[in-house]
Amino acid sequence: MSWNTRICMVPALVLAALAACGTTRRFVEQPPLTVDDAAEDGRRAAAELFDLPPPYVVRICEADAASKACVNAGEGIKATGVGGLILPLTLHVTALTVSRQAPAADGWDIDADFRSEVDAVAPMCRTAHGRIVRRDNNTLALRFDRFYCNWLVVGNVLVFADLSIDSIRPRDKVFTGYYRMSFHGIGNALGSGYFRAEIVRPGPA
Repeated sequence: MSWNTRICMVPALVLAALAACGTTRRFVEQPPLTVDDAAEDGRRAAAELFDLPPPYVVRICEADAASKACVNAGEGIKATGVGGLILPLTLHVTALTVSRQAPAADGWDIDADFRSEVDAVAPMCRTAHGRIVRRDNNTLALRFDRFYCNWLVVGNVLVFADLSIDSIRPRDKVFTGYYRMSFHGIGNALGSGYFRAEIVRPGPA
C-alpha cells in the first residue's frame, strides 16, 4: 500500500470512528414525575428522597424503561466516543459519592465524586459541583456542570452529566429516569439512555 493511499485512508477511519460514537437523542428533558405513593406530593416526596446528610452513595445502572430494572448492572451508564484521532473508548459511571449538600432556592447544591472508568482505566477527576433541581412544574433533575478529568490514554477532558428523573420511591431511596453524558477535550464521547439509581450509605458501590 502506498504512502498516499495510507494518508487518504485516515479521514475515512476518523469518520468511521466518529460514526460509532454515542448520541444524546434518547434523553428526555423534563419527563412527568411519578411517586410510588400516588397521594404524596411530588415536592415533599423529593425532599424525603434527597434531604439527607452526606456522605452518601448513589449507585447507578443502565435500566429498562418499562420494568425499571437494571440491565448489565455492573457496567453503569455510559458514553461512547473516540480519544485522540481514532481510538474508540467508552466511559462507564457506576456510582457517585455525595460529599456536600446544601439547600438552594430550587433544590440542593451538591458536591460529588464519580466512580467511573474508561475502558477499565479509572480517571483522575476533580470533585463535581452539581444541583438537585426541583422545578415548579413538578419535574426533578440531577445535574452536574462540566468538571475536569484526566485519563492516561485519553488526556484532559471536561465531563457533563444530566439525569432527568421520572419516578421516585422515597422510602426505598430509589429513583429512575433519563440520562445524558458527554466529555470533550482530547477525547470526545456522548451517551444517553434510561437509568435506575439507589441511594445507600457509604460502602462498596
